[in-house]
Amino acid sequence: MLMLNILSFGLKGALMLSIIGAGAAPVPGDTVTALASIKALKGSPFNPDIPVPEVEAPPNSAVPINGTILARDGSVLSVPAHERTLSNPLIRARATVYRPSVGYFAGFNLGTYTAGGGCKSLSEWKSDLQKVKSFNNQHFQFSVIKVFTTSQCSCLSNALQAAKQVGGIKIWAGLWTTPYSTFVSDKNELGKQLQGPNGHLIHGVSVGSEELFRGTMSAATLAGHIWDVKGMVQNAYGKTNVAVGTSDGIAPFLNGANQAVLDASDVAMVTDYPYYGGVNINQAFKAFQRDWWALGAKMGGRPLIVGESGWPSMGSTVGQAVATISNAGKYFRACACWMRSTKKPFFWFSGIDEMWKHGPIAETRFGVSWDGGAKKFAMTC
Repeated sequence: MLMLNILSFGLKGALMLSIIGAGAAPVPGDTVTALASIKALKGSPFNPDIPVPEVEAPPNSAVPINGTILARDGSVLSVPAHERTLSNPLIRARATVYRPSVGYFAGFNLGTYTAGGGCKSLSEWKSDLQKVKSFNNQHFQFSVIKVFTTSQCSCLSNALQAAKQVGGIKIWAGLWTTPYSTFVSDKNELGKQLQGPNGHLIHGVSVGSEELFRGTMSAATLAGHIWDVKGMVQNAYGKTNVAVGTSDGIAPFLNGANQAVLDASDVAMVTDYPYYGGVNINQAFKAFQRDWWALGAKMGGRPLIVGESGWPSMGSTVGQAVATISNAGKYFRACACWMRSTKKPFFWFSGIDEMWKHGPIAETRFGVSWDGGAKKFAMTC
């Protein structure tokens, strides 16, 4: 496990305990082993079978390795380097806090692993992005892909290189926040790629995925991580057009106890699955709309993105929700076409089936296309 004093642009992931309390510390017992049980969850969970690399912070002539946060008057904030982070509220009160806008786009979530559970190679990433691009039509231009990690499997590096080669696609980078050593590695790799030749293809950043829903992290700790990454991305590296937020379920976002997370985020990315709520396909779109409107009313004008939603083509019946290709297509056309017509940005889950997952069949069959095969249904309105 990486030591907490590893150099990571001088923007520490943990909040300073002397400033806002012990709840901001990394979660005790936060280990790779603790993540093993979530392999079958939606999304592309952290794979504890694949080691996380120790990623060094990249050298940069414009930004010292210990990080720099400027005050609004342009002066360097005179605090120790290890406290020079937006997760420090005293710094945040004096620094410029950017709130990038996010316009409409349509995109997909893509997993990190091959069908056998190994790491995707650069050529496999390129093949996947070419496949996603082939779905473009008169109604949808799928221009942004969301990934779930930066450092594991060289995910962000490969995805960015593939996006450059394929053209017309940008990447929304995801960072795992647990275990803490993985957060440090993912954050450092994000900084490295932001400063690299393909950094302009990073469209946004999601810090954590369903951490509040799973109960793996407190709101205070997650908010601190978001502020930390915002400080690195927007203040230290000047990427003021790159939005930083988190992805979580509708219930955690609506819970007032988690308001600190929304306050820290430039954008909230909601995961919403009427299928798992046992909702009949004929009522699923209305359920999805109600969730969107409920959260939208709480955002105070801040951007809201659908981070994940979809319907499996195979799997068990949950309540009145039946997993079929027909229902998967019906749900896509209802929800995605509504988001297109009302200019609501979204990431569909997912672009391609994820056969590496263990557990219920439905977890492997959320793709709009078969693994190694064609799309399952028409993506038109």
